[in-house]
Amino acid sequence: MVRAALLAIVALALAGCAGRGAVAPPVAPKAVLAEPEIITPDEGATRRDLVARAHRAIQEGRWREAVAALETLRAAGRFDGDPDAVGILLNLGLAYEGLGDRERARAAYRELARRFPESPETRTALMRAVALHADLEDWAPLGEAAEALLARKDLDTVDRMTALGARGLSRVELGDDAAAMRDIQLGLDDVEALGFGTSGKLPGPAAQLRFAQAEVRRVRSERIGFLPVTPDFIMKIEARCQGLLDAQNAYADTMRSEDPHWAAMSGYHVGAMYRTLHHELMQIPPTALAKSDSDKQLFFAIMHLRYRVLLEKGLEMMKRTSAFASKNPDVLPWAKRAEQAEADMEQGLSDEKAIMASFPYTEEVVQKALDILEKKALAKAAHAR
Repeated sequence: MVRAALLAIVALALAGCAGRGAVAPPVAPKAVLAEPEIITPDEGATRRDLVARAHRAIQEGRWREAVAALETLRAAGRFDGDPDAVGILLNLGLAYEGLGDRERARAAYRELARRFPESPETRTALMRAVALHADLEDWAPLGEAAEALLARKDLDTVDRMTALGARGLSRVELGDDAAAMRDIQLGLDDVEALGFGTSGKLPGPAAQLRFAQAEVRRVRSERIGFLPVTPDFIMKIEARCQGLLDAQNAYADTMRSEDPHWAAMSGYHVGAMYRTLHHELMQIPPTALAKSDSDKQLFFAIMHLRYRVLLEKGLEMMKRTSAFASKNPDVLPWAKRAEQAEADMEQGLSDEKAIMASFPYTEEVVQKALDILEKKALAKAAHAR
């Protein structure tokens, strides 16, 4: 697995990992040495034995064995003044990540950051925590970890990009898209300066920034509502669709990420955007834009036929996301989410076809009426110029 291999590499070098997609070389950790001390009467293992056992287990990817040894060390309760405490907590987080237990992993990283905020290893812990908060879509802790990172003096440019992207993503998801965009733009300036993604895939920090940018564009476009229907209805649709396309462009860049998480997350969000737009358009009552009963019915049929393509586009993206995520063990949860959305949208298309079948018009007749309306609209727009 991609993530298991990454954790093994991080464990070998403990303090140098710059988080998901980092390019800076890791810094070698201090050797973990301790005087012999009996920790568990049942095992008769010394402290040095447990430290060595945990280190070997992590190097070899034996995560469960590593957790057992490290939890025993943590339970000894000697973290105050313990020179090994930083390494124990960092390795514990890595071991839990290896097991796929993201909640316990980030709890270990947060404990390390709380107990030893000035430690160089805390930078690594915060980077790992940022990745996990984003994976879990836990936006407030994501912002807190990003703030802690940005307050440090030992960040390189890639670290700063990661922290800015994390804080920007947290801010937009929590409702402050203006502040989010300031962070995102600062990070994207660094991406451009470093030339990230110009010749291939995007490193993780750059992908996070592009995803956050896509989220800002999505949020802003989805603020354009259609109810109540006003004379500028067509302009609203055009603005909403343009916003969707702008967001989709940023998501498409994110799909070039080296990290499958951002690629899967972006594919899912593109599909969800189309589904949301279709749902909102279908809430427009026929009485809003038509007068007679026959006109209302025809308008209703035209709306269903014209905007069904949005559901079809969303469904296609969910299928692609599901196929991609199912082949990447690190992002299987996104495969499940996409599969559920796919099933919901398949049902939606089936419902759309049933609705169309209930009208006293064939789809061909409705399409002809739609073509006439579009020609009139184009002629009117040309005349207005």
